[in-house]
Amino acid sequence: MAMRSVQRALTTALQHEDWERIRHLDRVCVLLIDRVIAANRDDKSTLVRALSELKGVYAGLIAQCQQEVTLLHAT
Repeated sequence: MAMRSVQRALTTALQHEDWERIRHLDRVCVLLIDRVIAANRDDKSTLVRALSELKGVYAGLIAQCQQEVTLLHAT
């Protein structure tokens, strides 16, 4: 599934703090979310599962950004 590939790529980019890659993948993700929603209009459980997994990736991204901001303010 393309969404899982993007999720893995986002996680890897986050681990490497590759913000340009994250920005690109975020744009790709928007397009994929639209496709996932359209393809699963009748299968709500699959839709919820896919979006929940993605939510976890973005929660990690937000936490990492918050850490970066905290470090910047500490210096």
